[in-house]
Amino acid sequence: MLELDSSSTPPKWKRPEDVMKMHRMKMKKRALQSRFIKSMDGAALSSSSSVARSAVQRSPAKNPFRRKTPVKNKQANARETLKRTRVEYDDDNACSSNLSKLLRDCESIPSVSAVSQSHSLDESVISFVDVLRTAKPVTVVEDDVEEIRGESELPIDWTLRTKVRFLSPNPFPWSQKIKTCEEASATTGFVRCLDTENIENSLDTSPNSRFHQCCMAWQHPSLPWVDLIHRGPRVAVRDLANNVPSVNANPTFKESLFTHWIDSFRSLFQLVRANQCPYFYVLANAFTCIFRASSIGGYEELNAMMYPTTQGLRDVLKREDIEFTMPLLEEDENSSELFNGKASEEAKVVEDEEPERWLETMGAEKSEIKRLQSSQNELVSSRQRKIDSTKESLVVVIGVEAQALFNWLINCRSSVSNTGPHAGIPPTLLAPVAFAGATLTPLKVRQSTVKVDGQSYNSIEVKGPVLPDTVNNFCDLLSSSLKKFTATFANLESTKPFTLCSESKKDYINSQKSEDKAIHLFGQQNLSDCGLRDSVLKKFCSTNTKAFDSVKYTNDDGYFIS
Repeated sequence: MLELDSSSTPPKWKRPEDVMKMHRMKMKKRALQSRFIKSMDGAALSSSSSVARSAVQRSPAKNPFRRKTPVKNKQANARETLKRTRVEYDDDNACSSNLSKLLRDCESIPSVSAVSQSHSLDESVISFVDVLRTAKPVTVVEDDVEEIRGESELPIDWTLRTKVRFLSPNPFPWSQKIKTCEEASATTGFVRCLDTENIENSLDTSPNSRFHQCCMAWQHPSLPWVDLIHRGPRVAVRDLANNVPSVNANPTFKESLFTHWIDSFRSLFQLVRANQCPYFYVLANAFTCIFRASSIGGYEELNAMMYPTTQGLRDVLKREDIEFTMPLLEEDENSSELFNGKASEEAKVVEDEEPERWLETMGAEKSEIKRLQSSQNELVSSRQRKIDSTKESLVVVIGVEAQALFNWLINCRSSVSNTGPHAGIPPTLLAPVAFAGATLTPLKVRQSTVKVDGQSYNSIEVKGPVLPDTVNNFCDLLSSSLKKFTATFANLESTKPFTLCSESKKDYINSQKSEDKAIHLFGQQNLSDCGLRDSVLKKFCSTNTKAFDSVKYTNDDGYFIS
């Protein structure tokens, strides 16, 4: 039996930590490779294995009853040892160089697993080279980060604004001090609905004149001592303490105002029917209406919306045979026909006939049937009352029904309040174009410098009835003059659902055929003389509608709305 000699001891390079130590030593790399090649020699490997067996047999300290450690556990221990190894590199260049050389050496070195198959070894050999060979490459997945960009054009919002504030780090190219020629050109351009930017004319086309051309609106009636934009029960209670003189105290004043209001309302409605006016608002104490010409907002016909409504008001419309829809109402299976005007009333009568006959055949008395019907009607009424003065109470009429709504409003004395600061004053009419009895109302402009988070900004505040097309005119003018700006709006809450209804209409328009969309393009041609600029008119005839309370614009990214 062979004696155990130190020269026949298997080399220690098979251990990963020894390999890494040898790897850090540049001068011993050749010796490491020569030892590895010598160890692959068959004779030397067989003699090493026999010596190892004899050493195991003659070792007095070895327990013959000890269970052999599974090969898998030894492999796992070796891998765990390899994970705990920490290599300290002197610099990044040395790390990259050593690793690349090691990988080149791996290509020329045979696998240790092949050696273990040709020679029967009790212990499996694991080297750093095998780990590199068996390791799967790590795939780096880069998530696609979508670049956030704004909209190239500002969408239409049918909400009526009462105030708008513009902020910019750069100075505005205009001021609230306006020259005589600039004021005259601004008034002429607004009254005649001229696009002074794109159409040649003899008017002053300076930024100051173009800005003040946007700061106007047509209104009826116009009473300087009364706020005719904010109307409603809450406003009436708030303004009672101001001791505003009431028109209702003089019957002659009250009747004269209402008579002139009828003439103005009729003139404005005829302009909308003739496509000479795109839209107008009717602001009453109890509700707000908007009438829009055909092809505006995605509707092929003349259309109108009213908000808020109550069960009593909707019952009045039904009695007047005015058919309406409630597009914002999420109807369930039991109430799908409750809010469709005259058609729903006829369907309800038909549905009630069969249950009544069935109860009679079952022997129920007429008094009991009447009581059940009364309970059912009360249940339906309570369900309708739940949506009163909510956004779901929005009413939409189309076509001839809009004409019927106009006839009802022009003869409805209940639209005029009898109490509060607006007592005896008819509803306010607002439009972007002139009409009979209209007053040219200038918006109030105030320019200043403010500090936000320690930074100075130039500020322009515009107060008054800011119509939807005026918002687009402002933003178009600012975007052509400034690299960045922000706009914050104060809204008239009773007009917000008008935009929500238009957004629901958007899905319907997008699902239409190309022939139906061509109809709206043809309607845009019919509105060429409605008083809106071509670029703004295109937006009003499209379905690009979205509600927003503020706008941020940058020259590179466009409009960000919120």
